[in-house]
Amino acid sequence: MFINQNTDKIQNIFVNPIIIEHRPEFLPVIDKASTPVINKIKKQYKKDKKPIPNSYHSENMWNLPEYKDLSIYVLQKTFSIMSLWGYKTENMIPMLSELWVQEFPKEGGYHDEHIHSNSHVSGFYFLRCSPKTSHPVFHDPRFTKRMSDLREMDKTKVTQASQKIHFNVRPGDFMFFPSYMPHSYVHHKGEDTFRFVHFNMQMILKTQK
Repeated sequence: MFINQNTDKIQNIFVNPIIIEHRPEFLPVIDKASTPVINKIKKQYKKDKKPIPNSYHSENMWNLPEYKDLSIYVLQKTFSIMSLWGYKTENMIPMLSELWVQEFPKEGGYHDEHIHSNSHVSGFYFLRCSPKTSHPVFHDPRFTKRMSDLREMDKTKVTQASQKIHFNVRPGDFMFFPSYMPHSYVHHKGEDTFRFVHFNMQMILKTQK
């Protein structure tokens, strides 16, 4: 790929897309189906006398009938996203490698910065959240930039100098992003319930079993 030089124009290259959309129609069924799952996990922690975790985390949920429509939508959406991002997707199919529900404990929950290896598109679907809960944070994936970073002029603005970006979310919001994008959740005590679905999609060859 060659780009003609143009000294009068700034060209932003190697961008990192995040797609956000509001789809509240999945909320009633998914949140209702998630409640007994989360309650069971909480009871098991209490029964086993385990320390309170940073997040109550379920097993994979796509096999539950209540999650079928959501899972199909995520597969279709992530497949179309790969084409939108410029990837060649013929002879490939999307595989939902992981889909689980999480809820942060009232004592305080969080996730440290991390990525999801062996996946192509990751995402969240928020079930319960508010300004009084945790929220997602995305970190600059350009690790080589960090060795010479300077202080940001204004952290309230999204610029080329931004090191991490906080997002306000609402119930019914989807977020789709490349799985290489480092992300985290800020530590927050449970003034309100914070619950969300997390998923990862991997593209595989149609002939691959």
